[in-house]
Amino acid sequence: MNALPGDPSAVRTVAATVLETHTAMTEAGSIVGAQRTALSWEGDAADVVERRLTTTLAGADALGSAAADVAAALLDYADVLDKAQDAARDAAADAARARRRYEADRFDLLAYAEHAVARGALLAAGAAAQVAARVAADRIRAAMGAGVPAADALADVVHRDRAVPDDALTRGSFDPEDVQQHAIGSCYLLSTLMGLLRTDAGDDFLREHVRWDPSRRGYVVTLYEDGKPVEVFVDAVYDEGVDHGPAGEGVGIVSIYEAALGLHLGYTDLDNGGLPEDAMETITGRDADAYSTTDGGSNGWARSQDEIRDRLQDGASVTADTGGRPDPTEVQAQVRRNGQVVDVDVTVSGAHAYMVERIEADGSVWVRNPWGVGNPYDDGEAFRLTAQDFARIFGRVSVSEVPA
Repeated sequence: MNALPGDPSAVRTVAATVLETHTAMTEAGSIVGAQRTALSWEGDAADVVERRLTTTLAGADALGSAAADVAAALLDYADVLDKAQDAARDAAADAARARRRYEADRFDLLAYAEHAVARGALLAAGAAAQVAARVAADRIRAAMGAGVPAADALADVVHRDRAVPDDALTRGSFDPEDVQQHAIGSCYLLSTLMGLLRTDAGDDFLREHVRWDPSRRGYVVTLYEDGKPVEVFVDAVYDEGVDHGPAGEGVGIVSIYEAALGLHLGYTDLDNGGLPEDAMETITGRDADAYSTTDGGSNGWARSQDEIRDRLQDGASVTADTGGRPDPTEVQAQVRRNGQVVDVDVTVSGAHAYMVERIEADGSVWVRNPWGVGNPYDDGEAFRLTAQDFARIFGRVSVSEVPA
């Protein structure tokens, strides 16, 4: 049994596995580099391929380098741990011998001294291992941090492979009911955009922040970071991303914004979900507010409904999300069909954000699901929940500023 815990051989096994990633990335980089060199045509298509290959090559190189740094940190730690365990084993044996001597002879002062020295050596070995572990952890964090942008870039290359049309701003849909979310967890963004698309002012705001670049065959989207404009170039959207067109098909302005936010945040952060108020601030550059439906205070949903209703009517984007509630909830709601309001049974998804379409004077709320037309929970229709059901099911309401 080791006097010092740890398994250097297991650490080396992990390092070997990480080195396999390094090898794979190096080989991938070689293949992509050869393809890039072999490009023999010119024009817009060649430029697009060149940009994709360049991004892939840079991502493979960065991930390979990060993997090599992680493996080196693990191997160095395993070496230090090996030596520390040897020193600890020797010190423990010395301490045991000295203890047996002074237990046999309580007046053997030299045994006491040797025991103290051995215990000190044991503690020093443990301290050396702890320092080595901290150094390795810092090196691994630094390497992984350097690898995150590369991983996001590679994920973007893999997922964002649907070319954008040049007429999305003139012939594409600007209707919120045409949004259809697919495999990416971007409901917080889509519900925000749907809220802006309710009004002509919101349409105009989004249109003014996207422009077609004919020389690069893509769109330049203006987002905001800490209130300052940031331009993001989008030449393709996510294949499994949102559709935005008639009957929930095609590439529209919401598809372009989803790709822009993915490029700005990184694909992983886009897909992991987020808060609608953060999306609102990134899109508009202005502060957004969030209200808890369980807060009975002055900043809670119940006491702020009139203000939120007014802002909604003025053109603000308003969303409602189910927060940390993971499970779907079946509830009776109302929808409008053929000019009549009828009762229906719907399912409200857990961990999901909806666009708020209208707030009635009695506190009931109309919401719309970004899953869109034909989804099995509500068929994409806007549906109305009573004030009680809304507050019970949804945990938070987020409100943007009115588009200027």
